[in-house]
Amino acid sequence: MLYRDLDAGKVVEYVRERGIFFARGAALGVREIGRNETDGDGYVNHLYRVWDDDGNSVIVKQAKPYLKLLGEGVYPMPVGRSGSEVDIVRIRSAIVPQYVPKLIHVDSENNLFISEDCGKLGIMRFGLSRGRRYPHFPKMMGEFIAKINFYTSELCLDQGIHKELACKFTSPEMSLIMETILFLRKSLTEAIDFETEPPDPLHREISDIFWDKRDVNIELLKLRDIYMKKLECLVHGDLHTSNTMIDGGQMKIIDMEYTHMGPFSSDSGYLLGNLVYTYDTWFYHKEWTEEERSGYRDEILGYISGTMKEYCRVFAECWERDVKDIFRPYPECLDGLLLDYVREVCGFMGSQICSRVGGYAETFDFDVLPDAALRNRARALAMATGYSLIMRRNEVSRPDDITDIIRGAAESFREKIGDV
Repeated sequence: MLYRDLDAGKVVEYVRERGIFFARGAALGVREIGRNETDGDGYVNHLYRVWDDDGNSVIVKQAKPYLKLLGEGVYPMPVGRSGSEVDIVRIRSAIVPQYVPKLIHVDSENNLFISEDCGKLGIMRFGLSRGRRYPHFPKMMGEFIAKINFYTSELCLDQGIHKELACKFTSPEMSLIMETILFLRKSLTEAIDFETEPPDPLHREISDIFWDKRDVNIELLKLRDIYMKKLECLVHGDLHTSNTMIDGGQMKIIDMEYTHMGPFSSDSGYLLGNLVYTYDTWFYHKEWTEEERSGYRDEILGYISGTMKEYCRVFAECWERDVKDIFRPYPECLDGLLLDYVREVCGFMGSQICSRVGGYAETFDFDVLPDAALRNRARALAMATGYSLIMRRNEVSRPDDITDIIRGAAESFREKIGDV
C-alpha cells in the first residue's frame, strides 16, 4: 500500500501531527464507527470519531482498497472513491449547504478526509425503531433531493458540463454493487463467493417465494435498465435512513461515495423503500399498544407521501426559476418528468425492499423485534408490499397512490394469514 493505512491509534497521531481542528496539546479520544449496533452499517469504509475534552469532535473517513466488511484481499475497491466523495460534497454544499457536513481537511494522498461530526443529530433509522417523530423530515428531504437533482441535470446545466459530470462520477466498481444487489437475486456476497452465516430458514423460504416469481424478475430487469441508462442527474446512490442524520429541524446527509449519474427517481425510491419496511415492522412492535402502532404507521406513510409531494413542489419551483430557455415554453415536459418520477419511485421502492429483505442482509428495522416469528412475519409483509409496488408502479400518478398500495398490501397480507 502506497498510502498511510490508519487504525484508531494512528488516526489520533495523524490529527495531532498535522494540527487539524483541535487545540495543540489537547487530550484526544477516538473510536472506530461501526463497532456497535447504534453506529449504522459500516460495511465499506473505515470511519473514526475523534474528540477532545471540551466536546469538540470530527469524523475521519479513509477509503481502503477493500470492503471493511470482508477484509483485505477479498473484494478490491477503488481508493479514488474518497476523492470523488470530496468533490460531490463540495458540489452539494454549493446547492444545499444546510444539509451537507462541512469539510475540514482533505488528504488525497492518503485517501481520506475529515468532516464535521453530525453524530449529535442521531441516525434516523434508530429513532424510527423507537417511535421518534420527525415532522420536518418530508420538507427537508424533499428539498434536498429535488434541488440536487435539478441543479445537476441538463435542465439547467450546459450540456457539455452535464456530460463532464457524468464522466467524472462514473465508477464501474461502485455502480456494480448497486446494480447487482438492487435488481438481481445474486447478492454482493454471493457474487464474490464469500461465506456468510445462513439466514433463518423461514427467512430464506420467504425470499424464495418472491424470487421464484417470473413476472417480478422481468419487472426488476426493466427497472434495472432505467437505473443504468437514465443519466439525468447526480444521485447519492445509497440514500437511506442510516445515512440521514436528523434532529428537530436539522438534517445532514452523509456517505456520498456511490454518487453517479442516474434517474431523478432513484434516490427517492431507495430512501422511501427503507420507510416501507419501517412501516411494516410497526405492526409487530408489541411493546406498544395497537392504537400507538397504528398512529405511528400513519406517521410514516405521511413521511413517504410528504417527501414526494415536497420534491415535486420544489422541483417545479426550480423549473420555473432556472430551467433553460429551450424547455421553458413546454410545461408539459415538467408534467411528464414528474409522472415518470412518481412511477419510477414506486418501482425503486419495491426493488429496495426486496433486495434488502430478500437478500438476507442484516436489517436493524427487523432485527430490533425480539421475537423471531414476528421478525419473519414482518419480513414476509415487506416482501409482499415490495412485490405490489414493483408490479403496480405504472398504475400510480401521484404520491398518495403509492401509500394506498402500501396500505392495501398490508391489509391483504394480514387478512390472508389471519394476522388481525
